[in-house]
Amino acid sequence: MIHLHSTIWVRPGKMPAMLDIIRDHLVPILQDGAGWKLIGCFEQRIGRINTLIDLWQLKDYNHFTQAFAAYRADPNYPAIRILLDECVEQETLTFMEKHF
Repeated sequence: MIHLHSTIWVRPGKMPAMLDIIRDHLVPILQDGAGWKLIGCFEQRIGRINTLIDLWQLKDYNHFTQAFAAYRADPNYPAIRILLDECVEQETLTFMEKHF
């Protein structure tokens, strides 16, 4: 089991739209369809403003590749990418392994 930590810098004024994208598009594809588990989507309150942290649970590193391929194969992928490009300034993905 691994965790994927996603830090998303959201463009000013785009936080509601970004949350809609995660809830309405990404969760159905990545969680319901591909088997990832969203542990939580957190809005940072201290530090850089307009920052979201998503924490996902995955089976292993291959699960990331498989789910990303399913995401890109989704018929709505081009429209979702346009929405993401309008909302996301920068995203950093970090894989983490839990020790205890």
